[in-house]
Amino acid sequence: MSAPSCAEITRMRQAHKVLARFDFEPVQLSKGYANRFLRIDLTKGSFEVRPVTQQMKDLWVGGKGFDLWLMFQEITKDTRWDSPENPICMSSGPLGGTLSFPGSGKTLVTAVSPITQSVMDCNVGGYFGPYLKFAGFDALVLTGKADADCIVFIDAVQGRITLEEAPLESVDSHLAAEEFTEMYAADELDKKNVAVVSAGRAAEHSRMGLLNFSFYDWRRKVARLKQAGRGGIGTVFRDKKLKALVLRGRPLSHSWRVSESKAAMRIPKDDLCKPSGEATQALVRDVVQRWDQDPDYVIEMLQDIQDKQRHISQAAVDALALETGVSRGQLYHIATFYKAFSLTPRGQKTVQVCVGTACHVKGATRIVEACERELGVGQGETTKDGKFTLEAVACLGCCSLAPVVKVGETIYGNVKAQDVKKILKQEAAS
Repeated sequence: MSAPSCAEITRMRQAHKVLARFDFEPVQLSKGYANRFLRIDLTKGSFEVRPVTQQMKDLWVGGKGFDLWLMFQEITKDTRWDSPENPICMSSGPLGGTLSFPGSGKTLVTAVSPITQSVMDCNVGGYFGPYLKFAGFDALVLTGKADADCIVFIDAVQGRITLEEAPLESVDSHLAAEEFTEMYAADELDKKNVAVVSAGRAAEHSRMGLLNFSFYDWRRKVARLKQAGRGGIGTVFRDKKLKALVLRGRPLSHSWRVSESKAAMRIPKDDLCKPSGEATQALVRDVVQRWDQDPDYVIEMLQDIQDKQRHISQAAVDALALETGVSRGQLYHIATFYKAFSLTPRGQKTVQVCVGTACHVKGATRIVEACERELGVGQGETTKDGKFTLEAVACLGCCSLAPVVKVGETIYGNVKAQDVKKILKQEAAS
């Protein structure tokens, strides 16, 4: 399935049935706290805003501490993972969303685990935790079970929460994230303010289902996923008949899109990479036809595209999604998982310096420094003339020739730092 069209999104939205609605007022944070949390009972279709007490802050601070405290208010000694009262609790800490410390964007999640039948916690990146706090809630408690597949939509812009039947949207997370982001964002710029939590179809058939938290990647124009992967909490999520938890946060900062950036206005237009749409589409069509339009070969297709473009452009991903039916999210996951792929233009030749053990003890570090000095770039960067990209790699499989440098398809063994200039000059001329 490719990116959903406007008509498809409209059809999905029209099929929703609002089961319950709750209006709330966002509040200003005080010393990192909204001083309240949100409790949603899916069985009753009810919403409650409850206070975060000073005792909670003194004893538990936030995050996992809040989750555990709130969980133990809901469960009994007889609560099992599939009991309606087994709550999924989510919280960030008082530093959530501050950008001041690593991990301040995390969301902590707890529930009684289907795997261990004990309380389990996990954490996940993305924007959901900070957006929940900025909406005016330090934590969220999801309890009860719905009768049919539904979503919870928290709209911090309108100050409204709805429980809605959602029969047509995909269950699979990589598709649901794209669909709900398109559905609830006011426009292209607003997509970065939408976070979707979902579990996927596999969670219905295993006890180790994880939760996927989306964030919108404005560079690639696709909703990407982070995972709360421990304890099988995604299985609990689907057991509650939740298809998605969607949060639309308030716009809090200026978008960093090139088209809006004041700094970008200072960059000469020739310096902005704008691959030809028609040429890229023709290239992708040829590649796809070579592999008989079989989506099982998208990795090979991406390899062919990179060989021809020297990187995988956004236009190529968009075209490949249309030609194969594989979602943009899946394609970006592949392109960012394998180190061989690059989303930025690479040089005509890649200079790879082995820094494995055998090469390291024979002076690989000095060779890397010599390459950086001669090329005028750091590791992972490409020279201005587009001829070379420099990489330090763990192994080239030529330990007997250590230290080893590979330029393009040519391997140089027993290299010394003083040899680098001659090698690069020779390769530049060839």
